[in-house]
Amino acid sequence: LHILQATLGCELQRNGSTRGFWHLGYDGRNLLTFDQKTLTWTMDVPFTQQKKTFWEPRAPRADLVKTFLDDTCPAQLQRHLASLRSEPLDT
Repeated sequence: LHILQATLGCELQRNGSTRGFWHLGYDGRNLLTFDQKTLTWTMDVPFTQQKKTFWEPRAPRADLVKTFLDDTCPAQLQRHLASLRSEPLDT
């Protein structure tokens, strides 16, 4: 058995901007990280060329990841935060 894990989301910064992240892990180790500046996946651990050739084409498409991290995730986060502000707090 092997484990493939994806961790993705966005964070609200103090200045009001958001920063997204998308990591892929394999068997408990970080494997690929999406770089929003270069729109590429980078290998987090040294792998043989054979493993790199196997994993890189299987990563999600860069344009779809960029759309999620730049648009979809921040919009969902803002909606969620707005709904929390409108709810009365339990004491």
